[in-house]
Amino acid sequence: MECCEIISADTDDYYLVSALFVLDTCCTEDVDWDNLLEHRSGSICRKKWNQMVKHLGPPGSKSFAERVEVLSQRYCTDVLEARETYNSRPAVDEVTSQEDD
Repeated sequence: MECCEIISADTDDYYLVSALFVLDTCCTEDVDWDNLLEHRSGSICRKKWNQMVKHLGPPGSKSFAERVEVLSQRYCTDVLEARETYNSRPAVDEVTSQEDD
């Protein structure tokens, strides 16, 4: 495998995991694999997903959401950082009350 092919494969992994992370679904049956990525067919996305999760333990050992989370930590650290930043932001009421002081 050439260097460019490895980078392309990593990029595809990133896009696949990012798209699944954003969906926030609870099982593979809820994923519209055919429309998940613009540049990849549903069968290729599903095949890649199956290859990726094969290394996460036996089937049923983790929920779909847990598998997506583990793969996000591996492939998409910036997605997780953005979610953590979003989740740690102050509520609107807190910001408003601080501005009034």
